[in-house]
Amino acid sequence: MVELTHGFKIDGDKCRGRMRCLRSCPTRAIRVVDGKASLNPDLCIDCGSCLQLCPSGAISATTITFAELDKFKFKVAVASPALFTQFGPNDTPAQVAQALLELGFDAVWEYAVDIALIERAITDRVKSWPGPFPLISSSCPVVVRLIQVSYPSMVEQLIPIDAPREIAGRELKRKYSQELGLKPDEIAAIYIAPCQAKTISILQPAEGVDSHLDGSVGISQIYNDILSKLRKGSIKVESLKGFLGSGELFHWGVPEGEFPNLSQEHYLPLTGLTDIIKVFDDIEKGKFGNIEFLECHACQGGCTGGNLTVANLYAARATNLHLIAKIPKSDPVFEKEVERRYAMEDFSLRRPIRPRIIKEEGLELRDRVTRRKRADEFLKALPLLDCGLCGAPTCRSHAEDVSANRAELRDCVFLDRERIESLRIIYRK
Repeated sequence: MVELTHGFKIDGDKCRGRMRCLRSCPTRAIRVVDGKASLNPDLCIDCGSCLQLCPSGAISATTITFAELDKFKFKVAVASPALFTQFGPNDTPAQVAQALLELGFDAVWEYAVDIALIERAITDRVKSWPGPFPLISSSCPVVVRLIQVSYPSMVEQLIPIDAPREIAGRELKRKYSQELGLKPDEIAAIYIAPCQAKTISILQPAEGVDSHLDGSVGISQIYNDILSKLRKGSIKVESLKGFLGSGELFHWGVPEGEFPNLSQEHYLPLTGLTDIIKVFDDIEKGKFGNIEFLECHACQGGCTGGNLTVANLYAARATNLHLIAKIPKSDPVFEKEVERRYAMEDFSLRRPIRPRIIKEEGLELRDRVTRRKRADEFLKALPLLDCGLCGAPTCRSHAEDVSANRAELRDCVFLDRERIESLRIIYRK
């Protein structure tokens, strides 16, 4: 079994066991034992809910540092559209891109073309899809991993089209390799990410292949440096005039940004894990069959609300709308490039996405049935209050942990009065 990598880390020295992370986790991947949070890597989907809620700052995102880029001869920034929404409406994308160059990147990849290509590929795939419906967007890594872990029967409904950031990484390495005479592995394609889930999709793509990107830098990592350069007013953008040939870039990563050429009654955008989970539950029950395509963003408001962004979500959304209105949708050069590349490239995933293998599922069927029956019996002894004081998020989870010998039944405070006193000692430290 492949060891799973995740996009954040828990600092045990900082952790105070306040259990907000445990209660927020949508896949019940976190336990709090002896006042310290721990992670079940098989169940974690890198949604970052815990990252945003930890009151102790014990959970941090994993991204690349600028020092790690020194091994590359040529460094290219592939900036998420969300980056350009983090500043004022008068701060142009060309100015932000120039600031990235001044931070040490050798080029900034304008990947509106890659987005237009993927939008067309999605439309063509939906129109030719024989079913079952709905097809589900695969651009959000959290949604992909949620389906792998919690809805394995739905993996074949993930649209097998690569994300634009991956297509951009592939194309920029080809282009600069030819122009500069460098090997592809001497060129760094670095994604400027709005969330740590994008980082993990680069380090360990869900389909089990190597990413075309070499790492990511969080927007929050470089926000202050970019803002400082913008406010000094010294940025010159002569070399980046016409940086964006299309406003297509700013449609991606916000609700309805992946809108394929379908009638509206066959298309549904979703944001926020809570609502996505509700809809997925209904899809498993056979509902939503009239919808052909679901565009899903785990973050509320899409990528502009990612957990590595800085600006207020609604301020960023207002800036995004301003940029869409200000920048032309496309020009003839842009359209010609889209036509050229669409005719000659493949935008499909290189390998099918499969359900995640959970360790318990590796047991023989008889053992799994026995374990679940034991959990049902243990559950009868528990109060069903889901207080979390045992260290598991729900009584059902605790019963399953006891059945798997990962915990003891008396960890429940209602079954052992001494447990309450031990918790008082732990949390008074």
